[in-house]
Amino acid sequence: MNRPTSPEPWIMLRRLLRQLRAVSHRDDWLEQALDSLVGFLDADRGLVSVREAGGDFVVYARSAEGELSRAEWQEASQSVVHRVHETGQSAVWEVGDDGSASLASLGIVAVAAAPIRPVGSEGPPIGVLYIDYRRPRRMVSLADLEVLEAVGDMVAVLLDRGRELARAQQAAADTRVEDALPSLEELLAPESMRGVRDELATLGEDTPLLVTGESGTGKTLLCHAIAEASSRRPIVRALLGSTDDLNTLTSELFGHERGAFSGATRRRAGLVAQANGGVLILDELLSLPLHTQQLLLDVTQFGTYRPLGWTGREPRRTDVRIIAATNGDLEGAVAAGRFREDLMYRLAGARIHVPPLRERRQDIAPLAQGILSRLDPEGDWRLSLGLRRWLASPDLRWSGNVRQLAMAIRRARDRCLASDPEARELQVVHLRDRDVHDPLLPEPRSAPAVDAESYAALEQARDALDEKERALLRRELDRHEGVVARVARSLKIPRTTLVSRLERLGIERRRKG
Repeated sequence: MNRPTSPEPWIMLRRLLRQLRAVSHRDDWLEQALDSLVGFLDADRGLVSVREAGGDFVVYARSAEGELSRAEWQEASQSVVHRVHETGQSAVWEVGDDGSASLASLGIVAVAAAPIRPVGSEGPPIGVLYIDYRRPRRMVSLADLEVLEAVGDMVAVLLDRGRELARAQQAAADTRVEDALPSLEELLAPESMRGVRDELATLGEDTPLLVTGESGTGKTLLCHAIAEASSRRPIVRALLGSTDDLNTLTSELFGHERGAFSGATRRRAGLVAQANGGVLILDELLSLPLHTQQLLLDVTQFGTYRPLGWTGREPRRTDVRIIAATNGDLEGAVAAGRFREDLMYRLAGARIHVPPLRERRQDIAPLAQGILSRLDPEGDWRLSLGLRRWLASPDLRWSGNVRQLAMAIRRARDRCLASDPEARELQVVHLRDRDVHDPLLPEPRSAPAVDAESYAALEQARDALDEKERALLRRELDRHEGVVARVARSLKIPRTTLVSRLERLGIERRRKG
């Protein structure tokens, strides 16, 4: 190991790292990386030994001719691999060094091995990157070892990413619903969705989108279907209501640097970075705290963001399309100062509203049939005529919307199969009151007198409140000469909210002069 480092190996390293980056998304990236490494270093064999719990080793091995058999794996210098695992230090053995007799018995003239260290930690190696030479004319140089160490660091990053991805996929699999997700075409097929369908047809794939509607109307399904129908990938969903902790939520979206806050023992890439080039779905939008809203505004305006603890002069960049969903009163949150008005307009490049199920009763039976078909794609399931009529009954309020309908159909199917495993028709008898949270039988049409009196009193109070609001708004319009923008500023409410209130209360906006 006497030869000095020359510039040429670093040109080789740059090319090697470029190849590793090109294959990093593939399932066989490690084999491809070993092939490239063996070829660039002109080695005869290479392997990666990854230490697992219990001290076992999982070995990926390649030669200049391709994959090695398990028997050929054993011809590598196990003593070198074990030593690097134990010491955490790189090692080089050549003919003439101590212990070279055992190497020579395997036909090896030189060995180089580098530790694969855990990302963001000084702990013991998680693996070893190894190469050997079986030709007397080839020995290991200092440059070879430095290249090997650099590639070992790159492999560590890719292994760490792969493990995080595997954990995320497992978590997603654990929480995935059994039935398949409906396509965008299926969601937009009902006549009641014509307005949504027409609006989406006018949008580009980069247009930010805001989806509103009551809880359970299928907003998240629609967001996913819209994203799936585009060519942008990957698709990443952020469930913003999963935590109230500011650091946790901000880190989830934008990532953090090591030491950014207590417990940040390693660097983390946020969902904004993971969604680069694709679509970021923001669910439960009103859960965003104001500080995080400011960070998200930079993403929507400039395509930039700063992870927690970021000390770089320039921010990181990302290219994402944001599709946001909320079941809350966004304008009300803006008026109350809980949500930034500028961010609302940036997110609502286009806006669609998913109507509640009670307003689209003609779609309930087809929706139920679609849910049933996805639950059991192989079964020829159908709804009885009586059940189809009953599901659309005005006596059912469907307060849980499509989510409630899906659970009701699932339970009905379970009961049907329990009573007759060969049955393939759902009937009214397969549903229960608790499935729909409404009585199967119509409620009495006449309400008690006390309820009628209470409602009449409520109507009178509402009329009185509207009259007070009319008087106040007319007085403010007169004071500001009919200029709506000035009135909105004086009342500290958005102009759009004020215009909506004026229209509802029947107040004309006439300017003096």
